[in-house]
Amino acid sequence: MSKIINIENEIVIIGTDNGGIQEVRISDCNFEPAIGDEVEIFSTETKTVVIKKQKELQNNANLSQGAININVSNSNTIPQTPLYVTGGKVVNKLIYCILAFFLGGIGVHKFYAGKIGTGIIFFIFCWTWIPVIIGVIDCIIASFKESDANGNIIV
Repeated sequence: MSKIINIENEIVIIGTDNGGIQEVRISDCNFEPAIGDEVEIFSTETKTVVIKKQKELQNNANLSQGAININVSNSNTIPQTPLYVTGGKVVNKLIYCILAFFLGGIGVHKFYAGKIGTGIIFFIFCWTWIPVIIGVIDCIIASFKESDANGNIIV
């Protein structure tokens, strides 16, 4: 917000937004300048125009600085997902991947996902090392699934 800080000998000195000072002639102003007026400066290489800011804008700025300003936004961009969906269960992506990678051979990640039957089969056949391979594959697949804002995926 630029302000007029001094007027002397037909020269108006304006403090600019970036902390600098700009000097203009009184004839460049489209109003009668006074110290403390808030202004906007428009300039080209040959011409400078100074316009006084409207009182209405100044009042709005004063209200936002000193008074309570309430802005209510009632938009919900992230839909709430239920705990159980038709395609599977919602689980935390990080926990599922860690369980699948380290304990996938005994089916712990399947128990975590609520697939008890598959978890029991993994546990029964853990001596064959096939559940270990499948657990690593499950970890890789889950790591590439896109998670929601809470870090959950559907398994």
